[in-house]
Amino acid sequence: MRISSAILFILLLISCNNKAGKKENNTDSVKQIIQIPETPVPADTIFTGFGTEPFWSVYVINNSKIVFHPADEVDKEVPYVTPVVINVNTKTYKSFSATDTLELTIIKKDCSDGMSDKTHSYEVTLLINKTKYSGCGRTD
Repeated sequence: MRISSAILFILLLISCNNKAGKKENNTDSVKQIIQIPETPVPADTIFTGFGTEPFWSVYVINNSKIVFHPADEVDKEVPYVTPVVINVNTKTYKSFSATDTLELTIIKKDCSDGMSDKTHSYEVTLLINKTKYSGCGRTD
């Protein structure tokens, strides 16, 4: 009887340790999912837009190019163009390369990224190759 009780106690301890280990791993996975990837901002960037689910960013680099940076894909670049000013709060960049078309609309309007309590100064809509992304932005 003592041997059976000892074996049962050992199995119970092993089971508890395995559950605790799994919870730790799940917590680590959640932390990785909600962290916004850090991408260095290119030099001479005048505007940065970004979004979540999926993570992405776009950089307007003064008199050079506009770079779309999806989290898990290759960057897409188009030449810099002067934006079309729609009104005092809205402007749009429309550019293309041999493989990509990009339309970036920036509205001066408070924006929440949905992941933090921070409010950003701009609302961003990005249309790249017929795929639409929505997010927030800031001047750099």
